[in-house]
This record gives sequence, structure tokens and C-alpha cells, in this order.
Amino acid sequence: MVALIRPESWNLPLFLHVLGATLTFGATATVALLGFAGLRREPERALWLRRLAFRIGLLVLVPSFILMRAAAQWIANKEYPGNAKTPGWLDVGFIVTEPGAILVIVMLILAWLSARRVGSRLTAAVPWLASLYVIALGIAWFAMSAKPGG
Repeated sequence: MVALIRPESWNLPLFLHVLGATLTFGATATVALLGFAGLRREPERALWLRRLAFRIGLLVLVPSFILMRAAAQWIANKEYPGNAKTPGWLDVGFIVTEPGAILVIVMLILAWLSARRVGSRLTAAVPWLASLYVIALGIAWFAMSAKPGG
């Protein structure tokens, strides 16, 4: 129903935000899955899986995160210009993405370090951090789609 009364100029930033959010969620889940798979394999294959997780994080997660965050700010500025009061569901998205940027950076640094060493203790941190962020993204996803509390 809201889509019927939404101005047409909001379509592009909203589409880009949803595209970036979907890619961010998928890339983060992929990094988590590859990280966990790399924990249980022989050393040569585990190293390959960790390198693949790092590459996906760097080449897919980072650009999709930037797209999601930039488009979110774009649509928020169109929908709530100036200092207008934003709804709680929008605040949840910003609460998840702002510290999430730091988490993604830390996760990528750890993934880079673990991709260079065979028996690194940092190896287990990457999939757990990615899993934690997948859960946070799922909470934001729920808040954005269900809009609890109006």
C-alpha cells in the first residue's frame, strides 16, 4: 500500500538499498560458511577456503555494504529531509550498519591474516564475526520489512 503513495523519485535509491542489503547479507553469510568449512578441512583446502572467504569479503561484501549504506542515506534524506524525526525501524538500520562497518573492517583484516597462515588462531574468529553480523543484518531486515511500532 505504501508503494502506491510513494513518490516515483524514491524508486532508484530504494532499489539500490534493497539490492545492496541483499548482496551484503548473502556475502556475509558466504564468508561465514566458507570460514566454518575452512576450520574442518585438511590444511591445503582450508587455506584455499579462507582465501576465498577473504576475496568474497573484499570484492563482494565491501562494495555491496557501501551500496547499501549510501543508498540508505540517500532514501532517508529524501523521505525525512533535514532534522525530521525518523521512525524506530529506520534507526535500527543505522544502528546495525554503523558499527557493522567497523565489524566488517575487523573481519576483513582477520580474514586477510588467516588466509596467509595455515595454523592461525585467527581462523575461527572470522566465521563467528560474520555469523554475528548475519544475525544483526537479519534483525535490521525484519525491522525494515515489518516496520514494528509504525
